[in-house]
Amino acid sequence: MVAMLASAFAFTACDKDDDDKDKEDPKMSKTYAYTFSGSYEGDHPSNLSADLKITEIDDNSAKVEVTLRNTISGEMYMIHAHDAADPATTPNNTPYNETPNAQVLVQMATGNGGDVTVSQTANMSYAELTSSYEAFFVVHDPLQDISTTDLTTYLVVGGFAREQ
Repeated sequence: MVAMLASAFAFTACDKDDDDKDKEDPKMSKTYAYTFSGSYEGDHPSNLSADLKITEIDDNSAKVEVTLRNTISGEMYMIHAHDAADPATTPNNTPYNETPNAQVLVQMATGNGGDVTVSQTANMSYAELTSSYEAFFVVHDPLQDISTTDLTTYLVVGGFAREQ
């Protein structure tokens, strides 16, 4: 009986210590919801949506997690962050760099007929990603050839980690 009580106390003490540590160093996190693009032209069902979640890791990095909802089973979705740019400086006069920023988000997700989630660690802080990083969040249509210039092929497009 004494051993059982000692064990229970030890587990309780560990849980309390962990709780106190989390209270001292809480990690910031925020989720941004994206709907289907109004400019899309194609055959993908329009019920697809995306959540972009940014979670603080430390002062220099954050976890970027994307959940796509209502995916097509077996199709490969390209998901990127494209840095904003002056259109006068890009090859096709786009307001973003056409090469995705792999330091922030370049992922592929295979659809399963429902929800799929992918993530990566970004080499930017939570504060940078959620307040000063100027970029676009893009989900490309897996049913069409990938294009970095034709917005009618983007299932989702919006400001990266910004309220839509």
